[in-house]
Parts: sequence; C-alpha cells; structure tokens
Amino acid sequence: MEFSSRKVLATALLLLSVNFTATHVSAQSSSPANKDVPQGSAFWDEIPTQVPDGAKPGEIYWAKQRLDAPKGSKGWDVIYVTAGIGEKLTYVSGEIYLPDQAPAGQRRLVLWNHETAGMEDSCAPSRRSLVDKWGVRIPAIEDLLKKGFAVVTSDYQGLGTPGATAYLNGAAQAQASLDAVRFAQTFPGANVGPKFTAYGWSQGGQTSLWLAHLQESYAPELQLLGVGEIAPASRHWDLTEYDLTTTITGGYYISRMVGLHVGHPELKLRDVLSVDGLEMLENLSAGCWTIADKTQGKPTTLFANQEGLKPGKPWRELLEKNDAFLPVKNVPFVFFQGDKDDAVPVQLTRKVAADLCQQRVPVDYRESQGLDHETIVPIAAAALPAWFEDRFKGSPAQKACPKPN
Repeated sequence: MEFSSRKVLATALLLLSVNFTATHVSAQSSSPANKDVPQGSAFWDEIPTQVPDGAKPGEIYWAKQRLDAPKGSKGWDVIYVTAGIGEKLTYVSGEIYLPDQAPAGQRRLVLWNHETAGMEDSCAPSRRSLVDKWGVRIPAIEDLLKKGFAVVTSDYQGLGTPGATAYLNGAAQAQASLDAVRFAQTFPGANVGPKFTAYGWSQGGQTSLWLAHLQESYAPELQLLGVGEIAPASRHWDLTEYDLTTTITGGYYISRMVGLHVGHPELKLRDVLSVDGLEMLENLSAGCWTIADKTQGKPTTLFANQEGLKPGKPWRELLEKNDAFLPVKNVPFVFFQGDKDDAVPVQLTRKVAADLCQQRVPVDYRESQGLDHETIVPIAAAALPAWFEDRFKGSPAQKACPKPN
C-alpha cells in the first residue's frame, strides 16, 4: 500500500517552544490551523471518532509536550492516524522524545513497541509517567537520547483512545507502530529520515515481528535496519497451549481472546471462554492488572472453553492467522530471553529464533540463565543502544542461533 507524502503540520517554533500548546491540522487543509489542545485525559478522550476523508496514515492530529522527559531531552504525546481493524482509519496515541542537542545531520530513529499494559484507556503508556515504581518504562531511553537518537512509540489501536483495544492483534499493532515512524518523519524539529531500528518486549516483541513482516508492503518508503526482541510473546497458539497448563496466565488467556475478538463480531467469546471466564470480563476495565490478580493461582482451564480451540474451529484459525508473521524482512535480529521466564517460556522463543535462522535471517540469540520475564529487560537495555548504533553504521551483525529444544 502506497501513500502520498504528508505535509508538515506545524512550525517547529510552535511545537517546540516552552509554551507549546498544540497544533491541529485538517486533513483537507493545506495550511496549519492553530487550535488549543485539551489538557489531562481530555487530550486522548476528546478526539473525533471518525477520521476525515483524505487523511493519511501517520498524519498528526495534535500533540502536547510532556513534563517528564529525561534530562537533556523533550518529549511529546501525539495523536495520529493509523489503520484500524479492517483497514478503516482511526486515531491512536503515541509519544516522541528528542535530544535537546541539535544533530549535525539527520537524527537516527528508534521505535519502541511496548509490553502488555492493560486494556482500559488509563493503562496506555502515553497516559502514564515515564518513570514509575518499577523504573523507566521505555528501556534504555536515557542512553539512546544521550547518543543522539530520537525515540518514538505507539499505544496501539484502542488503548488510550476511544474504541476497543485490539490487544495482541499483531498486524494491526505493527501498522500503528509503522505509522508512528511515519509521524516522526514530519514532526517539527525531529529531523529524522526513513531509516529506523525497532525493539519490543513481550507484546511489543510480537508487534516487532509483525512489523518486520509488513514494513515493505505497508510502509515501503521506510527502511528497517534491525530488530531487538525481548522475551517476545510471539506465537499465540503456542502461548495458548502453554496457558492451559498453568495457574498464572489465566489473565493473559482471557485478555488475548478479547483483543483478538475486536473486528470479528461473527465470533463468540463464549466459544473460547467458560462461564467463569466470561464472568471475569468485568475485571478488564477495573484496573490495568486486576484481571491478572483475579485469576492468579487458578488453572487457566477454569476460564477456557477448549472446544472452540480445536483444529478447524474459527477461533483456532484466527489464532493461527495471528501467528503468520513469517517471512520477515532480511535484517539483523537480536533476541534476549531468560531461561526462567514463566510468561513466555524459553522454548517458545528458541523456536521463533530458530525459525528466523531457518529463513537465513541474521539472528543473534542471547539467553540468560536464571532470569525471568522482567529481569531480562535490564540486560537488553544495556546492550541495545550499541547494537542499534552498529545497525546505522552498517556493521556486520553477530550471528548465534539457539540450540535445539
């Protein structure tokens, strides 16, 4: 799919000033029209439910400066256009962070794809502080900004903005992320080119794999240079099989089915959720992690209707379609995985990395003993900035395929 070039939506002076308010541009207008942007939650809530005719993916609707960017940088929340479920255009939210120091040439761009955050709008990363009790929520962002990179990220469809949250819909989330790279191209003061690297953790790892599958067809004007995978929640049929053996992932199972149900009214949740599972649905809007807390310690089989998961059933076919991210673009990949991960088991990540190796994609698989789904993240954060620098330099990538399971 090809798209015409997009117009710069505001002057850098307006957008980058300390007293920045916002800029809004009609997709049918050839000149910027200044508009006050609502503050607080209204920034995300008071956007149109319909994208106007003539809008293009990656177009910025409005933006506002954040107050929590790392020292020596500035950050903004952005509402922009992307493809929704079924390809109908929709508005989504994201963020962009830029170093204060002006670049000698174009800035290098890194795309972050976020992990599971919850399914109610208040859980969207852009609606939260960059630093919370667990630390900085975008791994390595301080080091990346110090090295002169621009960092952009998407909340994905329906998380933070009106509409259903398409949780773990790999193709849709990849399109939202690619369109975040697109809005960075026109963001005043960003001064980035079409080349970029991407990385993601857990849910964001799946997004990154789909992005590498779709980039050349969905956004051919962009150039992906490499992908970092941190414990990627890659194949959802494999994860579903795993979930049914545990007492700790019932919330993931329920959330996955609800997310994949978006855009598929012909499917019924009762075909994959039991009565107990259906009764848990109210917890999806009760807090970012309430569904996990309520299901913790109970077998996932309690919440599942396994009849709908059998081969040939519509839900099984949808799960398998959501796993069809191969082939990926022939660019270097680096994987970070802990062998004690109980959310994304190590054998599943080994399998995905091995499949990429079989496709002759350059893979650097790094497995850490004793680390789990969370403790692997600092390992990746320490290594990725230098790895991204090498991709922009065109340096040969190290290759190390995983050992067979």
